[in-house]
Amino acid sequence: MFLFQVINPKEGQTLSQQLDSVQQQLHVWMESESVAASDLLFSRAYLSDAANQQQAWEAHPLYQATLQEGAVSVIEQPAVGGEKISLWVWFVKGQRLQKSGTPHRMVAQIDNDTLYFQTIRLTGLSASEQDGCQQTEVAFQKHCDWLREQGLNLRDNCLRTWLYVRDIDRHYADVVRGRNILFAREGLTRDTHYIASTGIGGETGKRETIVAIDFLSGKLAHGEIKQLQALDYLNPTYEYGVAFERGTSFSVAGQRVHLLSGTASIDKHGECLHRGDVVTQAGRLLLNMEKLLNDGGATLGDLKHIIIYLRDMADIAAVRQYFRLRFPNLPQTMVMGRVCRPEWLIEVEGIAVTEL
Repeated sequence: MFLFQVINPKEGQTLSQQLDSVQQQLHVWMESESVAASDLLFSRAYLSDAANQQQAWEAHPLYQATLQEGAVSVIEQPAVGGEKISLWVWFVKGQRLQKSGTPHRMVAQIDNDTLYFQTIRLTGLSASEQDGCQQTEVAFQKHCDWLREQGLNLRDNCLRTWLYVRDIDRHYADVVRGRNILFAREGLTRDTHYIASTGIGGETGKRETIVAIDFLSGKLAHGEIKQLQALDYLNPTYEYGVAFERGTSFSVAGQRVHLLSGTASIDKHGECLHRGDVVTQAGRLLLNMEKLLNDGGATLGDLKHIIIYLRDMADIAAVRQYFRLRFPNLPQTMVMGRVCRPEWLIEVEGIAVTEL
């Protein structure tokens, strides 16, 4: 089975103190769930100031002794509670898990299924000379090349992407163009399928990096990869010029996993609903998520983790209260991340798991 948890520091003013707090809480939770670092599949750390925090993060025992046992992603998206770090972890329990590679390019075999995690962070002179379109192409090509080394390809094996875009209001159009170019080259079209994804504002701490991408791909022993739709509620994304699926459902390790893309308050024509009202937007996007999950045979009650992205910090209190009331026991990551269209005040993605 899969376990998900979100951990925020309870104490500490410095990053080191907050990392100590997160480490202690993580170990207490791991002990309560009877899992070890060897059972860790993936983690993502949300930092408030990556340029100043990356070195301390990488040197801390939380990363060195525990998180490096799995795949790791780090992004600058400040937690809404004002913490310097928020941590999301994904564990496997009760399954035979074998891992190889590095935290940034890891192969995880769970029984007869294999998952491939890769984080791409472009840096250096070559990145500084590329625009968002070129960086997106390069990042996707790196994943394509790695998949080909495994005898796989992007079209048949990529399950999910996360695109983090610096100054998204300015650069998102270039990122979309780069992805469209790469997809056409790899044979992904509106007549085949695209890939579940979130495109959101985020930083790496490197000024030359416009886009950073996390990839999840798979070689699955049983069951089809189903692209989730709810056409009475959300239109296909190609109708407004972008190329991603609303969600993806697949079988792995004896369970059905449903990965929902970043979902906003839109209707079946792609129009924003409830402009200026963040709580009502939250209600509509949850309806959209529910209908997508229904297409895969799941419900909102099957959610195991959600990530809530807010555009405006002034909306924190209202949104936090709303989601705590709707999902009091669900692990929730809530961060500041500008959504790709300014009228969308909030976006949410999620992972649901059902039994086969």
